Amino acid sequence: MIYELGRELQTADFTDERATERMIGKLKKDLSSASSTCLVCLLHEHHANEDDYVFPDVRTYEPELIGTLLAEHREVVRKIAGVWKIADALKPLRDREERIEGGDKLNRAANDLFAYYLAHLNGEEATLVPAMWKHYTDEQLVAMRTNVEKHIPPELFTEWMKWVLPSLNINELTGMFVGLKEGAPAPVLEHMFQLAEKSLDEDRWAAVKAKAGL
Repeated sequence: MIYELGRELQTADFTDERATERMIGKLKKDLSSASSTCLVCLLHEHHANEDDYVFPDVRTYEPELIGTLLAEHREVVRKIAGVWKIADALKPLRDREERIEGGDKLNRAANDLFAYYLAHLNGEEATLVPAMWKHYTDEQLVAMRTNVEKHIPPELFTEWMKWVLPSLNINELTGMFVGLKEGAPAPVLEHMFQLAEKSLDEDRWAAVKAKAGL
């Protein structure tokens, strides 16, 4: 998501008002719209779920680590707010040069957010994930993940899966669908099947189906 959004920002024509509106829509949720393409909002949602449903449990065993990660989450929120502020300032501009300058500023602020966010994610992989493996069984971790997922509205979960599925390699996808085939209710499996058909290229999806016995 971050790489794709960064590419679009880098190549956006901010002198084009419609193109600018579409770009800002991927950075900031339009509250007047029933559906949103706001990718930054999904990033915001991701760490909010960690704050609510993961960190409170892990804090029992790793209070210092969780304190550090929560501080980083607050910094992410601050950087997201900075991106939104610049986006709001850009929208009403009409002068061509001012729009170009505003677009450059927006691009730099977003890159700063993305760089921080990626470093934060790498840090979680190196610290939080091993801590969870240390203190919880596989069954407890699955229960924790299930608790997160049940609090995600279906339409938001679908939006997440549109990004998650294409980002996984063939072995990860195979493992996911083997698990779904073995334990998910039929409607859930069918929904994920349909999402995969839409999100994955034909050859990769065919290979996954063959390896997973679908």
